[in-house]
Amino acid sequence: MASRLALLASCLFFMSCSAGMMIVNKMALRAVGLPITVVMIQMAFTVLFICASPCTLHFGSARDVLRWACTVPFLFTLMLASSMLALDHASMGAIVVVRNVAPLVTMAVEGFFGEAVQIDCWTVVSLLYIIGGVVLYVSTDISFSPQGMGYMLVNMVASVLERIIQRKLIALTPIDVSKTGMMLINNAVSLVLMLPVLFYFDEFSRWYRLRQLSQQSMALLVGSCVTAVAISWAGINAQSYVTATTFMVLTNLNKFVVIGFGMFILNEARTWQAYAGCLIALSGGLWYARIRSQPQPSKVSVSDKGADERDSLVNCAK
Repeated sequence: MASRLALLASCLFFMSCSAGMMIVNKMALRAVGLPITVVMIQMAFTVLFICASPCTLHFGSARDVLRWACTVPFLFTLMLASSMLALDHASMGAIVVVRNVAPLVTMAVEGFFGEAVQIDCWTVVSLLYIIGGVVLYVSTDISFSPQGMGYMLVNMVASVLERIIQRKLIALTPIDVSKTGMMLINNAVSLVLMLPVLFYFDEFSRWYRLRQLSQQSMALLVGSCVTAVAISWAGINAQSYVTATTFMVLTNLNKFVVIGFGMFILNEARTWQAYAGCLIALSGGLWYARIRSQPQPSKVSVSDKGADERDSLVNCAK
């Protein structure tokens, strides 16, 4: 009974954090209107939270710290900045639906870097099915823009590149740094890397808005910071209880929650094309995950493939 309750609690907590992350970020952006500033506030909050519990930090050597700090944080910065900018230029429904084409981006990037890419007939069919749903949805979403699409593509490429490099530093040529240490390095270094982006979008001149925030807007901003920390732990915790396929099912259920909130609370696209496009794209994503979870002959070891799948699911959840 205790193990079942722990399983249920971990799944519910992950689903709450995963769905809440995008919803709270979207509402915080509506209140503040400063996407890069919001990301930097979340990073600073994460750094302070980790430093408040230093007993979990471990850094093996300066060389290991530099190996991580000189690679991953750059992609981490690009991934978070592009994610928030996409959320600022597109509806939540558009982002959730378009992200289902991420396997195409993943295959292209991994193929470029010489990773083993396996494609069969059903994989192609499932991807075409997903693309059909995405096209149907965006054709009726008036909030969709080419600029938002560009940020989404940058976000997907950055996510894949970050996963590849993380896998190398964690599994292939591992560094002696704890997970909280990696989180601290990512957020601390990215705070500095975000400064040029902040000035590029001229957000510094609009910081006066922060002094004018209502109590509700400030609560949303603080909530986004707390959720950003919680989702990092919730994803790892949930995966210790469920399989990769079950984890993907939970992620897809969250997508329906996010889209439903956008449609019925934020008045995003609510046409029959939008409903049909969502259903096709999300079911296609689940179909693709099911196909990829089937055992396939490969030169890549099963453990390596499993690590790839788990890392990909964590990035999607973020």
